[in-house]
Amino acid sequence: MDGVVLPGSKTHLLKYVRSFRQSSCHGFEIKDPMLKDPMRNLPKNSGEYLYALNNIHTLDLLDIKIEHISEGEFHICFSAFRETLTHLTLMFFDMSFSAFVTLVDYFPNITTLRLGWFDVKPDEGPVPPLSRPLRGRICIDCASSRYAEFFDRFAKLDPEYEELVLESPFDASKEFVEGSLRLCANTIKYLRLTTKFERELDYKTSPSLHILT
Repeated sequence: MDGVVLPGSKTHLLKYVRSFRQSSCHGFEIKDPMLKDPMRNLPKNSGEYLYALNNIHTLDLLDIKIEHISEGEFHICFSAFRETLTHLTLMFFDMSFSAFVTLVDYFPNITTLRLGWFDVKPDEGPVPPLSRPLRGRICIDCASSRYAEFFDRFAKLDPEYEELVLESPFDASKEFVEGSLRLCANTIKYLRLTTKFERELDYKTSPSLHILT
């Protein structure tokens, strides 16, 4: 945008942006863990634009190290669209569970959370309580048993998602699907599957569940 649009006009144009994607891959398809940028670099790399993005509905953070940052840095990164954000995607990222909870809880109006292929790091501090139940739809693009502990901890936060979407290029095991269902067993009404799976599953914990394929 530099050299094409005058500085004053850039701020005006950014008010009309509805979707923002931050990725450290710079167009490369190969996901090299060494390419992941720390979240604390967001103010430096994109701060001059982030403050003007006050109508963002969709935020994608790809190939990023999600970590605890100062309150001031958090404000610079996300405060402009805190109230407008409804869709959050986190893919190919590193994070601690406590940092994940802090980030997700910051946006009060998220209706869709999408998670895919990540590495869980040790917590850097206590896991904060949620300020409100997490509701809407959760999409999981990582049908692997390696995430069982993460989703067990997630379930203890008592999310109230009504729709669960399982997306994966690999076959989802019975254990993974049933473990995912326990994430919001008392509230889930719709299960959408875009991956192969074992069909003999136990849905007794959610008798009103509808399967969408």
